Amino acid sequence: MKLLKQLCIIFGLCLAGVGISAILPFTFPSSLISMLLLLTLLITKVIKLETIKDIAEFLLGIMAFLFVPSGVAIIEKYSFLKGKILILIIICIITTILTFLVTAYTVTGVMKIMNKGGKKNERISE
Repeated sequence: MKLLKQLCIIFGLCLAGVGISAILPFTFPSSLISMLLLLTLLITKVIKLETIKDIAEFLLGIMAFLFVPSGVAIIEKYSFLKGKILILIIICIITTILTFLVTAYTVTGVMKIMNKGGKKNERISE
């Protein structure tokens, strides 16, 4: 029952993202809106991490399985991609490198911010 409640929270945020995306006067991905809503609710502590931790870990564990439909869709469009496979490979390589770099710098930045916060807390407690 606990997992069902957590899943309902996640799906509720997804539904809210779809609703917000539908009323916006411009195109914006509902999945991104949902993630921003979740981030905002977690930062403001409206939703505590423990509230969705179990289902989040489960979804992360099966993430590879969730990409199977996308892979099948790409295979179905092989005839369209046949002459453009080199371009697709180049795009995949470039975006993989960019994603890696952005992730590395983001993690480094967050770690620096967290370490500065930890040092301030240690000074206060002394």
